[in-house]
Amino acid sequence: MAATSLTRTIPPEKVASEEVSAAKPEVRAGVHDASRVEWIVSLPLAATEQEFTTEVVIEIPSNLFAKHAPWDQLQELARLDGREEGAAFDTTTVDGLRRSAVTLASQLTRAGDALVRHCRLISKHIGKPAEDSSVVLGSLKWLQTAVLLVDRTRTRLSLGAADARIEIVKERALVDEYLSVRLLEVLSGAERELEALGESPLANELEEACACALERELEFRASRGFIEASGDSPRQLERYLDRSSKLKKHFQEVLFLTAERYAVSQRLHHVAAALAGIVAAMGAFVMQIVLLKQATASTTAVTGGFVLLTVVAGVSYAVRDRAKDVGLHWMTGRMHRLYAQRVVRWRLPRMETGPSVVIHARESIDEELRNDPDPLNPESGAKTSSTHLRFKQRATVESSGSLVETGITRVRQVFRYDMSPIFSRLDDATKPVPVLDVRAHRVRTAHAPRCYRFPMTVTVTSRSGVIEERGTLVVDKRGLDRFEPNE
Repeated sequence: MAATSLTRTIPPEKVASEEVSAAKPEVRAGVHDASRVEWIVSLPLAATEQEFTTEVVIEIPSNLFAKHAPWDQLQELARLDGREEGAAFDTTTVDGLRRSAVTLASQLTRAGDALVRHCRLISKHIGKPAEDSSVVLGSLKWLQTAVLLVDRTRTRLSLGAADARIEIVKERALVDEYLSVRLLEVLSGAERELEALGESPLANELEEACACALERELEFRASRGFIEASGDSPRQLERYLDRSSKLKKHFQEVLFLTAERYAVSQRLHHVAAALAGIVAAMGAFVMQIVLLKQATASTTAVTGGFVLLTVVAGVSYAVRDRAKDVGLHWMTGRMHRLYAQRVVRWRLPRMETGPSVVIHARESIDEELRNDPDPLNPESGAKTSSTHLRFKQRATVESSGSLVETGITRVRQVFRYDMSPIFSRLDDATKPVPVLDVRAHRVRTAHAPRCYRFPMTVTVTSRSGVIEERGTLVVDKRGLDRFEPNE
């Protein structure tokens, strides 16, 4: 198959046809890396104000739970998102180029995901000649869509390149390189799926098309002087990965919101302390007057009255200070439960237009000790103790009509919680288990993986209803292994 044939295909605008409805929130839970669990909440933007409540509960056995500072373990990000066909390709400004690059990269991601799904379908249709042509055609269309998308972008970038300002010329070159990196990711994702199929006519045809596209792209990168991803040089691969990471951060920065956070206790501490002090002082003053009257009525000696007065005053002040501390603790706890522990405002980056604040959120993290019936024999009366780590966010998404008009339809919040304090309490990653060697008729030792399972629930409540994601975190001594959704 010639490489040039890859440019005759369906329009890239069709890539966005699989987009889900933007009217409802979306939620996804998973494992980000070996130490951090991740949940992603995507909230729709609209012309009117909307309220959402997100609640996350992770159940950890009490004997494994380690006390830690929960806010230090939580990482929170927010970024704008939208329909791929909504943003216009603006090559006259740096901000327009950056936004267009992010939009086009998202289209490439969707085309790559569709290509991977079609590659997986090939394994189900091997040996069914009647369906061979449709499976291969569907895979080739998505491959051609990705290549054509990059080709059309390069054509647009070349328009007016001669008389553009120096910063525009540099930004266009960065857009070109960034889309090239994303196209290589699409091709590598398809190649990984095809390698798992082994030798088959269907896989070979698609693999040849991927090789032609890769060869063509590598030639283009060499002509532009881009860093080469050579498998023969680990140093060169390291430079390529570092460059691709910098490119991704450079362009996606245009969509990330900036956070303004403060703890409620810090803002209200002085007010709560003053109120608690006033109440405690009033109570101590009344008690001091009552005791003083009793002491005056029953004491005739001046010395005895003075001593008793001193004792009464000391007791009153001690009770006042203690009442102040107890009252402050009680009022702070009530504020945390009724309002929040901290407040977060997500603001637009400098290059955005529209309202300053996109999300106003109140967040809390609590630890609740629960005693539940033993799952092995609930009727026996035995109990199992677990600690429920609960995160709750009550968010208000401000009216964003101006953002929606530019194609931004959603704001995506990414939460990552570091669970590494718990790993030190886990047992070894493997445990020796005796097994029978049938052939030798001897006892052998097998090393079984020692895993722990922590139930996890993510719930998003809004006017449109309740969306829930339930699953189990599989953890071992080395860290988080995977997230298994409940079926």
